[in-house]
Amino acid sequence: MRNGFAAAEHLAPARAAKVLCDLWFRLPAGPEKRLRGEAPAGAHVFELECLGTTVWGYDWGEGPLVYLVHGWGGSTGDFKFIAANLVASGYRVVAFDAPSHGNAGPGPWGERHANGLHLIESMNVVLEKFGTPYAVVSHSMGSLSSVHGMLQSGIDPQGIRLAMLAPFIGGQEGFRDTIGAIVPVGPRIFERLVPLGEAKSGVKLDDFTLRGIELEGPVLIVHDRGDRPNPFRHGKALADAWPNAELMATTGLGHRKVLLNPAVSAKVRDFLKGHSLKGE
Repeated sequence: MRNGFAAAEHLAPARAAKVLCDLWFRLPAGPEKRLRGEAPAGAHVFELECLGTTVWGYDWGEGPLVYLVHGWGGSTGDFKFIAANLVASGYRVVAFDAPSHGNAGPGPWGERHANGLHLIESMNVVLEKFGTPYAVVSHSMGSLSSVHGMLQSGIDPQGIRLAMLAPFIGGQEGFRDTIGAIVPVGPRIFERLVPLGEAKSGVKLDDFTLRGIELEGPVLIVHDRGDRPNPFRHGKALADAWPNAELMATTGLGHRKVLLNPAVSAKVRDFLKGHSLKGE
């Protein structure tokens, strides 16, 4: 596949862009192999209407409210250990699956396809149900969708503690790097791919980004130096841009193992308790 796209950059960039546009919005696994989670013992399971289908999630524990927001192709199961750690530390966690993810129903584009706006809308319906959180812990595209969801819902994220694990920065740079980690995408293919993707999703890529959003409140960014889909430099750029952001750089965890690492979980817990903000 990589050799084919490398050749297509010179021989058939328009055709390659059409193929990539379908791959762009295709989830990494179908319903039978989709990543899923289970509600912990004692948690309340809920379903909410969203985009003609259902968002599935659970509400667990008592204390300050923390949302757990998965990324592209993820699920509530991504936060199994982080959720348990936070509940044991005195927090109430609400975790949920976006349409066509985890245990949620199929979204507007069916079981296998979705877009970032679907993730944003799931954040919106959860905010409407449960209200403004004390904190949000997110992974990958969930970092982008949770911030945009709060802004769309009229919630100021400045007073909310935001812990972003391997954040997807969005915009043309984010998509170019993420797609490029899978197949080589040269400039001739990418310049044709962008308008196709924007037309299909109904949003300009550079409007779907964390760049240009000013977050002056407390932010923790955990990013691995070897993260392929979301390069480390993106997380560092966000940490440099936001005045009260702290960067935890890891090695050897890649894109997904940051969700399972005990040191990362402990860092998130301490950050939520107010132990990690610069100047505190």
